[in-house]
Amino acid sequence: MKRISSIAALIFTLGLMSCETSEDISNGLDHQVPDCRTVTLSSNGQTKVIDDNIVTLLLWGVVPQTNLEKIILPTLTVSKGSTLDISVVISDNVALKTVEVSYPGWLFSKYINFTNPEGDIPKTPQSYTFTAQVVVPDNAVTTPWLEDYYFNDGSSLKITQSYHKIVLTVIDINMNKRIIPIFVKVE
Repeated sequence: MKRISSIAALIFTLGLMSCETSEDISNGLDHQVPDCRTVTLSSNGQTKVIDDNIVTLLLWGVVPQTNLEKIILPTLTVSKGSTLDISVVISDNVALKTVEVSYPGWLFSKYINFTNPEGDIPKTPQSYTFTAQVVVPDNAVTTPWLEDYYFNDGSSLKITQSYHKIVLTVIDINMNKRIIPIFVKVE
């Protein structure tokens, strides 16, 4: 009998230690991607604010309807050697984990890990204003180039591309990811 009560007590103790709180369960069920309220681009005395409703459209991509269709995107035109200032307000209902802006064609990347921040960066904030300064290289392409656009069904379309695509990636503490393209034209 003593052995049975010891086993029951052990099972009861292990059961209490393995229980999650309602907050743990709620955070684990977070499927909401981080928000991006506004993207502000500044360069050469110009400023362009791209609101969230347009950012959402850019997230899904502006798909051309015919070959060689010209699409005008909300952006700035920058010159070679200039600096492009990017400012974006990001937030999440639980907490932010990482944010990165990158463009491999210009060998540019800026990364912040909010779970192990450096300097005066807050630890796992719910809202943060992310800024980056991108120097446009002297060898940046200025003339339109042909690029393949692939649809989900595997078909493709040739696009005359004249925008450089800088990618902003925001990940929250529950690994929900939001990718925001920032298009820039170089003259």
